[in-house]
Amino acid sequence: MYSEPGDWFLAESAGRLKLPFPLGYPTLFQIEPTNQCNLRCPICYTVADNRPRGSMTFEEFKQVIDEIGDTTLLLQLWGWGEPFMAKDFSGMIRYAKKTGMKIISSTNGHFFENALDVDELIDSGLDVIMFALDGLDPETYAKYRRHGDFDKALAGLELLIRRKKERKAAFPLINLRLLVTRENEGQVNQMIQFGEKIGADVLTFKTLWNINHSADIEALLPENPAYRRARHGRDGDAIRVPNTCRRFWNNPVVYRDGEVVPCYFHTCDSSLGNIFAHGPRGFRRVWLGWKFTQRRLKFLAGRLEGSPCYDCALNFAPVDRFASHAFWYRPHPESFESETLFASG
Repeated sequence: MYSEPGDWFLAESAGRLKLPFPLGYPTLFQIEPTNQCNLRCPICYTVADNRPRGSMTFEEFKQVIDEIGDTTLLLQLWGWGEPFMAKDFSGMIRYAKKTGMKIISSTNGHFFENALDVDELIDSGLDVIMFALDGLDPETYAKYRRHGDFDKALAGLELLIRRKKERKAAFPLINLRLLVTRENEGQVNQMIQFGEKIGADVLTFKTLWNINHSADIEALLPENPAYRRARHGRDGDAIRVPNTCRRFWNNPVVYRDGEVVPCYFHTCDSSLGNIFAHGPRGFRRVWLGWKFTQRRLKFLAGRLEGSPCYDCALNFAPVDRFASHAFWYRPHPESFESETLFASG
C-alpha cells in the first residue's frame, strides 16, 4: 500500500505501527538550501563539521520539488547554514509554493538590507519565518551569535515588519525566536514585551540542545529548568526518556549536496544515499532503499549506540520541548496551530 498525495495519516501510521518501511512519501520534508553561514555560534553543528561549503543550485532544488511536491504538506527550508545566503532563495520558495505546500524558513536576520529584497520575500509566498534574535542589546546578543551584528539584525527585523504592514500582507508570519541561554534568560520578560511592541506575530523560546556535546554547554544552559530542553538529575546529567521519533517515516532531510538523512541530527556521514545520483526519481530510490530500511530496523530494535540516534534530543525530551513557550500576539490561522511550525532542534 502506498499513500496518495498529502496523506499524512498513512505517512505517520508507518512509524506508529513500527514498520520497517514507509507507507508513502513523507508529508513533512526538510531541504538545506546552503550550509554557508555568516555566524559562528558556539555549539552549532556548522562550526564543527568539515563539509565543503556551498549551496544547492536552483535546478537541483527543482528536481527535488518536482518529485516530492505533490505529497509534501510542510517544507522546512533551512539546514546547517543561513538559508538567505543561497542564490535566488526567494525563487526557490516561489517554485515550491506552486505545489500548495506550506513553507517555513529560519534566519539570523543579516540579509534584509533593502525594501526590494524584503518585498521579494513577501511576494514569494513564504508562510512562516523564524527570526533569531538572541538578546536585546549588542553585548548579550554577541555572546551566542558570534560574528553577528545586533544592530543589523534588528534593522532587518524592523524593515521586514514595516514592509509587511505597509503592504497589508498577512504572510509570512514572523516568529521571533529566542534561544534561551544563561546569558539572556534575564531578558525573557523584556523579550515578550519587545515582540509585541515591534509587531511580531509570535514569540517562541527555543530550548538549548548541544548536538556536539561541547564543554560550552554547561556555561550556556539556563538556570531556570523551564527553559531547558531536558530534565537533569542531581548528578547534572540529562535524564533519558523513551524515544518516540517517527522521522524515519515522515521527516527526512536533503542536504545541499543531495545527501539524504533521516533527520537533521544526522550528519552526511550517516547518508543513506544521494538524491542527485539517481535521476528524477532519486528520492524514491533512497527512501525505499535497503540502507534506509536497515536503519529503520536498527532503530526499531533499539540498537542506537554508535549512531546519531543514541544522543538525539528525542532521547531526553519530547518534541514539544524543542520550543518551551509560544506567545501569540494576534489571532492566527488554525492551520498554524501545530507545534511542527515552531519545533526545530
